[in-house]
Amino acid sequence: MTRPLVALACSTETWDEVRHDAVRHAYVAALEEVAECTVSLIPGAGHTFAAQLDRFDGLVFGGHETNVAPERYAAPDGPGPFDPDRDALALAVIPAAIEAGLPLLGICRGLQELNVAYGGTLRVLDPPAHREDLSLPRDQQYLPAHEIRISPGGTLYELTGRIGSARVNSLHGQAVDRLGRGLRLEAEAPDGVVEAVSVADGQAFGLAVQWHPEWYATTDWLSRKIFRAFGDAARKHAAGR
Repeated sequence: MTRPLVALACSTETWDEVRHDAVRHAYVAALEEVAECTVSLIPGAGHTFAAQLDRFDGLVFGGHETNVAPERYAAPDGPGPFDPDRDALALAVIPAAIEAGLPLLGICRGLQELNVAYGGTLRVLDPPAHREDLSLPRDQQYLPAHEIRISPGGTLYELTGRIGSARVNSLHGQAVDRLGRGLRLEAEAPDGVVEAVSVADGQAFGLAVQWHPEWYATTDWLSRKIFRAFGDAARKHAAGR
C-alpha cells in the first residue's frame, strides 16, 4: 500500500549568516517509522502552500525555540525569539486544512499556533515544572516530567484506551491562556496548564499536544499511540482521495 503523504512545517533558522528552513529529524523519524507516512517538508515561507493542500493526506506543525508573535493574539508583548514566516504559514494553513478535512497534528508550538488560529491567547509560564533542565543530556531533558489529566470522552481519552492520566515530558515557556473557540480541552497538568486540545467539530483527526511525543516515539506508549492515530487518519484520508 502506498504510504500517505504528510506535510511537516519547517521553521526559519540562521546559520553562518545564511537563512535556512529547518526541522528536527526526530519529527521526520516519528512520522516515517511510527506513523508510517512519507514526509514532505514545507518551508516557513511557503506562502503558496495553502493552495496545495489537496496533494497531502496530513499536516504536522512541530515545536521550535521560537514563539508566536504577541501581535498575532492581540497581546502587548511576549517573549521571543519570533519567526514571522512560520506564524504566517501556520495561521493561514491550519484553518484551511481543517476546513478541507485534512488530519492535523500539532506539537508544542503547534498547539499554540492552533489555539491562536482559533482566536485563543497565550501566556508566559512562571513555574519551572514546565521547563527542561539544560544542564542534563538531551535524552534526559525529554524524559517524562509530570502527569497530565486526560479529559473523558475526548480524542486522547479514546486513543489511550480511556485511561484518565499519563506522564509526559515538558519543555515549554508559554502555554494556552484563553482556549480558542471551537477547540476542546483534551488534557491538563495538575497546575491547570493546558496540555492537549482537539478540534471539536473537525471532519478529521485534529489533535495538538504541549509536550514532545516525537522524542521517544518508538518506545513511549503514549507517543506511539499519538503518531499511530495520526498515521491511521492520514491513511484513511489517502484512501478516500
